[in-house]
Amino acid sequence: MVMDPKARSDRWRAFYQEEGGLHDMLTDLRRAYFERAADLGAKDTDGLWKLSIASKLVDELDRHVGAVIGAGDLAAHEDEHLARIRKVGKLF
Repeated sequence: MVMDPKARSDRWRAFYQEEGGLHDMLTDLRRAYFERAADLGAKDTDGLWKLSIASKLVDELDRHVGAVIGAGDLAAHEDEHLARIRKVGKLF
């Protein structure tokens, strides 16, 4: 199944930016991991390590969503650029 990167980007951007959307969910997860780490203390290295990995996974998910959104933005800019080139080509 081939997806239009702009349409996909728009869907993910809407889901990411809506109130209570993915951005808010990821922020809440990060905060919860940070608060839990503060409760563990420095001697619970195993627990801190697990929370660190969980936090990195949240960051990776956030970066992946950003890449999907960015790919759509790039595709839109490419389409606009090609349209301008075609328009100039018709002048000559």
